[in-house]
Amino acid sequence: EEGMFDTFATLYLNAKQNDKAITLIEKGLAKFPNNAKLKDYQGTAYYASGNNDKFAGVIKEQLAKDPKNADNWYNLGVIQSKNPATAADAETAFKKAIEIKPDYSNAYMNLVYTIIGDEDAAVKKINETNRTNKTEGMKLIEERRARFNRALPFAEQWYKALPENIDAVSTLKDIYTITKNTEKAAAMKAKLTELEAKQAK
Repeated sequence: EEGMFDTFATLYLNAKQNDKAITLIEKGLAKFPNNAKLKDYQGTAYYASGNNDKFAGVIKEQLAKDPKNADNWYNLGVIQSKNPATAADAETAFKKAIEIKPDYSNAYMNLVYTIIGDEDAAVKKINETNRTNKTEGMKLIEERRARFNRALPFAEQWYKALPENIDAVSTLKDIYTITKNTEKAAAMKAKLTELEAKQAK
């Protein structure tokens, strides 16, 4: 009977019938609470149905049992980074993933983007504020630069893990530019040109 729950959960998930899958998985886990496969399926079903809070709950349960699982820390970070209120928690989760798996390029990438935050909104706010209040505008510019400075070491690690990745190179170039690291920004610009030329071939 335990195997039947697995089989039907897989069928429902493949057919994108997430609500049916969730109901079935919850029934299965009520009977077989230690079934690791069903626990995994539960996380997948919650994620697929957009139920991020419940998905985060499942991951946290799994991390309580196995705190050395880099992928679970990463997944938790991804969910938490979608909500500005839990962005600081997301940073912690990505850092945990990196601690366990030092070459985890996706964790570096997401950590960098989480620290920088909504760049379009930040720039728009700076431009609007500058029109009416230069002092307040300068303060926002400094705060933005501080965020980029904080993201810098992680962007360098991301580039180190994936030196041929256009996103890693272009993000690092932008960070060097904003943090006024002219020489390094120029080196990244050259690297970006070289990678784009390779891609165009």
